[in-house]
Amino acid sequence: MRVTWAAAVIAAAGLAAAGTAAYAVAGARGLALGATVLALAALLAARLATVPASPHPPGRRKRTAPRVSAEEFPVFRQIVADLGWAGASLRHYDHVTRPVFTRLVGAALADRGLSRPEAAARAQDLWPLMDPSAPLSNDSQAPGVDAATLGRIVDRLERLWSGRDNNDAG
Repeated sequence: MRVTWAAAVIAAAGLAAAGTAAYAVAGARGLALGATVLALAALLAARLATVPASPHPPGRRKRTAPRVSAEEFPVFRQIVADLGWAGASLRHYDHVTRPVFTRLVGAALADRGLSRPEAAARAQDLWPLMDPSAPLSNDSQAPGVDAATLGRIVDRLERLWSGRDNNDAG
């Protein structure tokens, strides 16, 4: 940071005016308070003057993250939309959200070499909400699956997929 003579003169004049005003308003206490504030401002200005303008060395270009738009991930957008319908009703869950879980369970089972009974034993209380062979409900009045349960299902699927799944229920 380069300080020009003009900026230094303007800053000195401003400091003198501030000191005079502080003394005129509150006497010696005002002058002491004004001097303290000005000293803090000078320390801050010195700190800012010693920090480089760019964290990157000169001559090197800063790396920018690649721009990613939601349009590049239509399947992800569709899954998020499907999960959003889970709480609307049991019918919405069974016809929109459960098929997503069915596909994920099927892929995880194939990847891990597990059978459906083994997966059911591992998922225990959550299996009825993921079971691809369970009948679909057409009841649009019954409550859907709440966000906490969805979170538990997703966590269980992640653990099943990664091989970290054990026989606990939660």
